[in-house]
Amino acid sequence: MAQRLSGPVAGAFAAGWSAILTLLAVGAVIAVAWILGAGSGSITDAMHVSGISWLATHLIPVSVPEGSISALPMGFVLIPGWLLWRAGEWAARRSGACLWQDVRPMVGIGAGVYATIALFVATSTANDAASVGPLSAAIGAGVFALVVFGAGATKEAGLWSSIVDRFTPKSRIRMRAGLIAFGTILAGSAVVLAVSLAIHFSTGLTILDALAPGLIGNLLLFLLGLAYLPNAVIWTSSFVLGPGFAVGQGTTVSPFGVEIGAVPAFPLLGAVPEQSSSWMPIVLFIPLFAGGIAMSMMSGKRPLATFDRESMIERAWVAGFAAALMLIASWFAGGGLGSGRLVEVGPNAFYVAGATFVLVLLGGILCDQLRRLRNWRADRKASRPVDLRDKAGDILDVGRHIG
Repeated sequence: MAQRLSGPVAGAFAAGWSAILTLLAVGAVIAVAWILGAGSGSITDAMHVSGISWLATHLIPVSVPEGSISALPMGFVLIPGWLLWRAGEWAARRSGACLWQDVRPMVGIGAGVYATIALFVATSTANDAASVGPLSAAIGAGVFALVVFGAGATKEAGLWSSIVDRFTPKSRIRMRAGLIAFGTILAGSAVVLAVSLAIHFSTGLTILDALAPGLIGNLLLFLLGLAYLPNAVIWTSSFVLGPGFAVGQGTTVSPFGVEIGAVPAFPLLGAVPEQSSSWMPIVLFIPLFAGGIAMSMMSGKRPLATFDRESMIERAWVAGFAAALMLIASWFAGGGLGSGRLVEVGPNAFYVAGATFVLVLLGGILCDQLRRLRNWRADRKASRPVDLRDKAGDILDVGRHIG
């Protein structure tokens, strides 16, 4: 049987190895691309790119001349996230932590070690072409490790139930309803994105033909496209919510109008419509439907009162939680892609959050009204008096059989 480690030692060891393994994984991909000729420069340049790419997988902005790259692919978060989660589980298991006083120092030390490695990587890989601020690297990686590593450790320690118990039953129902609204909007947006990709499939092929990246380039483009899919879903969510998104300064893509010029030569952006259509505002039914679904789950069989103060507070809680989730998602999905025209890409997080709140709230009100109308009709039908003259034949038939 393996010797049990203390919490801080287990946390430091697990978080450190998680950071090193992810660095090696990212470095291996960059090295293969460099060896096969997808890039240029010395091996030192490849190592610098590996370190900066590793920091970018944590959604930490990268500074470039006259701008920054902050609209980073959210899909790559799965690489460090999965390893950190497993590292947290391993640390809790090896230390035998089962109480909060055991988990807190373990997670704190682990996050500190992870942040220190990120600080070292940022300072050793900075160059004139691209760099990550040491303070941003330490804070970003440290917070990331604190959340993900801590989540894995507390789950293995069996402490999730104690976290849930800190919220009242009403608060848990509100958050669950808000999460359902948020998830429904994302699901509907994913369908809209898939339809748009199918419609503009030929455009994507044209972009690929123009790039002519070769075998390795095609593979890298495919991986980058998969990594940017979560961003694309969030951008589509901002479209179905109304505010839309930008693909460069002075551009907008929304259901009410499309003002766009030349877009970057990236196959996934082939799904962006070139002009507006009269059917586009129909997508606003998706967040209204999401608000209705959430409110149905919230209120059960009996709908809430329409404009009662308590009912409006309940709806506002649900809509507010969904808006907060959309604010965070939009914040990480957008940003900049360098300097010049692409300094602004993606949605405006605050506009999208505001639209989420309004539409989910409105959808909840409309749903309650429709359910109230349905219940009224059902009650009226059930209370309708029976006309004995219409049932006379049936009564006589029953009498004959009894006789």
